[in-house]
Amino acid sequence: MHSVCLTNDDGPYSQGLLRLADKLSEVVNLTVIVPENQRSATGKSLTLNRPLRVNKSTRVNGYNLITHDGTPADSVILATHFMEKIDLVVSGINAGGNIGYQSMLTSGTVGAAFEAAIKRIPAIAVSMEANPADWFNPDGSNREFDAACDKIQRLALKVLEEGLPDGIDALNLSLPCEVTEETKIEVARPTRIRMTNKVDCRIDPHGREYYWFQGIEQSGNQGDDAQIVLENQQIALSPIIIETVNESDLDKIRHFTKI
Repeated sequence: MHSVCLTNDDGPYSQGLLRLADKLSEVVNLTVIVPENQRSATGKSLTLNRPLRVNKSTRVNGYNLITHDGTPADSVILATHFMEKIDLVVSGINAGGNIGYQSMLTSGTVGAAFEAAIKRIPAIAVSMEANPADWFNPDGSNREFDAACDKIQRLALKVLEEGLPDGIDALNLSLPCEVTEETKIEVARPTRIRMTNKVDCRIDPHGREYYWFQGIEQSGNQGDDAQIVLENQQIALSPIIIETVNESDLDKIRHFTKI
């Protein structure tokens, strides 16, 4: 049986993680390794300046659960220690869409998939659109996950049985708020910027300024992941490619540096 590691950046109480764990454990040998607390927006950061504290593995609903006080990307490194083999890393279901490069490069959920991909382990990052009130919530979103988990399970089995296409290191799967059996998966290019950032300046009780970043959603472009998920209410599937620099790019830099 295939061995799969499931992680996320919302912690072990996220409903998306728990429902997906139940679904994946039906068909694979599953180990869940997750940060013990919320770790959203940590990207691919690693814990390098202190020791990691790992809680003892417990058996839950047919799979092993390991929690730790690190980041989602740490989960992948820990998985290489605790698991005899890793055929696939799945990260999610994240509460809040990781649409476009702006979110993908910030997200701890996608960061775990990047860490796996760098280690040449196939990976799938999964996120679902959510209300802002659900962002950074350790319980994630409380919505219907059955159809979404069915589709993720089928995609995971396809990757396990056939491997990823040549040149593709991982997949970013972005789900709309509501997923049914009729919801389609469409291949899409990630948008560049999904949100513009507004800086909100406020005054604390001591009279000092502090700043809060606000994200204001932008409309997607024709056929990109933002349009597919936010406007068309379908599922966007985007490739993650680690080695994107080719020889012609190197030639451009060689010419550029002739000064």
